[in-house]
Amino acid sequence: MATDIDKFVHDQLSVWPAVAAKYRSLKSTRTRTLPFGGIMVTLQSNPGRLPVFDHGCPLCEENYMEHQHTLPFEGRKGRKYNILVNRAPIFPNHLVITRDIHAPQTIWHRFPDMLDLAQLLEGYIVFYNSPKSGTSVPGHAHFQACPKGYMPLERAAERLLRAVAAKDTRSVPGMTEELEFVASVRDAQLYHYKKFHRGIFMLRATTPKSMAKMFYRLLDCLNLLAEDSEPRFNALAYCSEGEYRAVVMLRSSSMPSDVPILPGTAEMAGFVVVPQPEVFDSLNQDSLTELYNTVTLSEEDEKRLLWRLVRTQPRIEAGIESAPEICFEIISDGAGPQKVNYREGKIDYGGMLYDSLVFEAVTISTLFAEPSFIIYRNGSEERFAGTLKFIVDAGKVCAVNIIGAEDYLMSVVSTSGAKDLKACAIETRKWLAGQLRLRNTQRDTIIGPAFDNTPSLVTWLEHRPEEESYVPAASAHRNFDVCAGEHCRQYHGITEKADASVRAAIDETWGKTE
Repeated sequence: MATDIDKFVHDQLSVWPAVAAKYRSLKSTRTRTLPFGGIMVTLQSNPGRLPVFDHGCPLCEENYMEHQHTLPFEGRKGRKYNILVNRAPIFPNHLVITRDIHAPQTIWHRFPDMLDLAQLLEGYIVFYNSPKSGTSVPGHAHFQACPKGYMPLERAAERLLRAVAAKDTRSVPGMTEELEFVASVRDAQLYHYKKFHRGIFMLRATTPKSMAKMFYRLLDCLNLLAEDSEPRFNALAYCSEGEYRAVVMLRSSSMPSDVPILPGTAEMAGFVVVPQPEVFDSLNQDSLTELYNTVTLSEEDEKRLLWRLVRTQPRIEAGIESAPEICFEIISDGAGPQKVNYREGKIDYGGMLYDSLVFEAVTISTLFAEPSFIIYRNGSEERFAGTLKFIVDAGKVCAVNIIGAEDYLMSVVSTSGAKDLKACAIETRKWLAGQLRLRNTQRDTIIGPAFDNTPSLVTWLEHRPEEESYVPAASAHRNFDVCAGEHCRQYHGITEKADASVRAAIDETWGKTE
């Protein structure tokens, strides 16, 4: 593909003199370097970077210039893109990869497309600016790409991640001062880069699916400003040594006022483009300090993010419905509403009988989960996160939701009517911990002594009381920790009342019972 891209760029510039002149000027453009934060930042004087948009959206096909060529690329789920030569280049062979329809700039659902591009464009990195983080066309979804090796932070990432992949961290002096392991998801790892500026994270994975999960988990742990459609960040991705690698640079809501630079991925990765020639010579380390301190995460926000990425929540089991027949839907499988019935002491599902039935869902342990299934009852539907498990209980089918404790609290606190949400979260969490202890205690009573040898097992079986003599007290449940009714706390899954104020109350008191 690299040969095809080189030919595509050559053919395009051969019939587009105005843009070809900009690419020729890159060969003689003025550059200089400044040491900053442990890397050498490159400054580029580039007056040609100031684009002139004659009319309409420059990324829409109807507004392409007369001699502008395209190369097709198909993303996931039928999303189509056009690969274009960038008309205002920073780098040689600078590309723009734009959706074939006018759709807003967003990374949701499109990060796998970015990874596929990185795999396709051998020898290139693909990069992305979120709508308020340096993009000049936020109204039209697009990526950019350029040959590898130009951005200082990209070079640092490759040096460090190459050593990690080879399990040869000793070959990189001071590596522990630069890179800190944070979290993993299947075959993907997330690292915090502790130099240059705040909010830099590096990722590596062997599959795009795991890489995407780790990437979206990182974004989910950020605070989303009310006026934004997605977190503010810049990202680059590429393939190397048979794996996917990426760098994500997280942003604040501010833009520099004293430094006349609009920072995008290149600037956040240490390649600072200066359109105004008179500014180029005046930039110094103080200018870079002002730039990066303004646009990056605050120290407090970075600490909060790191805490969210590593904290955990215990999983609990909540009984949410008990009936001879239960109608449900697994959101991700597209099969629509389905039913389970109680028959012959077992669970009838699709004509087959089961002792229990589990529809597993991954619950992110560090943040709030998204809905994974629906329970239909009384003409309405309730959405739940986490795993759905069906068991037999008292001659009926019982639906049990296996969910993170903090996700459970989101629902309970949101419907509590409490004025002090934080106090309610702490009190409910304390009550929940008590319920877990109570069930564990009564489970031990039901199960009996440990089975150390055959004689003790026989003794226990011989002396086991009748069923009704060891049914748990009304304060606890036998087959799950809590229920959804008044016996415990009202629990209706993911409710509309679980707004930002409830999220903040749970987030700020996470794990606290006092």
